[in-house]
Amino acid sequence: MQTIKYGYPDLNEQLDTGITYHEKAFEFSFQDHESLKQYLRFCKENGTGTDPLPCRFDKGNGSLCIEFFECLAPHPEYGFESGTTVVSCTKSLKGSMIRGNVNDALIIASGNHLSIGLVIKGKCIGKVFALEDINPLILDDDMDDIPSDIEGINKLGDSFEEFINALSADDDDIEEWEEDHGE
Repeated sequence: MQTIKYGYPDLNEQLDTGITYHEKAFEFSFQDHESLKQYLRFCKENGTGTDPLPCRFDKGNGSLCIEFFECLAPHPEYGFESGTTVVSCTKSLKGSMIRGNVNDALIIASGNHLSIGLVIKGKCIGKVFALEDINPLILDDDMDDIPSDIEGINKLGDSFEEFINALSADDDDIEEWEEDHGE
């Protein structure tokens, strides 16, 4: 899996606390699928943070730019209620009119009008997708892949490692990052 550098790395001192919290809160285990294990390995070895390099995911006629990878560990001051920590796509669905088995996903990275999700339950488990401009995505239990016919929703990989390895940076990205953060 390729390495990501951060201009502003997060403190991941309480990563084990974050892992336990998310598994309990969303009733799953990172050991449930190889892609989830890849994500954990990435967080442990690579960390998370703001201004990543590489940061670009090329797709068809353009690219998506990731501005930060959400922290799995609690924020030192705000805990799990920080705007920089991982959140669940369907946590807000509790109490809504949606019923039945719904696949869940964690928002693991973000950009301008962009959320990157990793599916943690259901038939799509382990897949990575992008939601542009806050489009809703509800994967019911009958779906076995990320839909490709909905505008603003893009499948980015069948696994976390596939997604990370597809990230790139052009010469301008590298030059700007080095000017801002040094080597």
